[in-house]
Amino acid sequence: MNHTKHSGLTVELTVTQRNVELAFEVSHGDIMTLVGPNGAGKTTTLMAIAGWLMPDVGTARLDGTVLFDCSIPAQRPKVWIPAARRGIGYLSQDPHLFPHLSALDNIMYGMHRASITGRKARKDKAEEWLQRVGLSGYGKRKPHQLSGGQAQRVAIARVLASKPRLVLLDEPLAALDAHTAPAIRQLLADVLQGVTTVLVTHHQADIDALADDVYRITPPT
Repeated sequence: MNHTKHSGLTVELTVTQRNVELAFEVSHGDIMTLVGPNGAGKTTTLMAIAGWLMPDVGTARLDGTVLFDCSIPAQRPKVWIPAARRGIGYLSQDPHLFPHLSALDNIMYGMHRASITGRKARKDKAEEWLQRVGLSGYGKRKPHQLSGGQAQRVAIARVLASKPRLVLLDEPLAALDAHTAPAIRQLLADVLQGVTTVLVTHHQADIDALADDVYRITPPT
């Protein structure tokens, strides 16, 4: 996928987890795709970047800020920024929408870190995102009233409405059927233009449509 290129690195990661060593960099605005067999550590890597899991050993930087420094094995990290303060958006194959909230309110909930003050401003921005993901008129629907593809569109809008510095995508199309996945793939290609992203996928179609760079994780033999 050809994005508008920006200078400078955004993500620098070097970790060892379960004897798997990884080291990669992601340039600003690019989509780095992680591929490898099941159990290779792809999801574990995303969880470490997001701040949900502490790696055995390693460091990560985002826009020059150290997210974690676990460079000394079996000791407390020198630096550990909590997940809520990292400015990272995470999307998996499960939309994880709040069942009691409407589509619009789910998107608005994701804005609490985006410095968008005032309910009207957040509502207006959420409605803009509903339009961007092709769901104008669906704002009042609850998750159980949405199809799988529609729910994932809402989840994409919620992640990006928060203006994350980095987006992590963990098999975001894996739960969608063959008729729905291509449309969501194209949506991601459109809305991720210029958004620094790390994508985990098994599907060549995702790589062809989205990836600027590919990093293959090979577990030890």
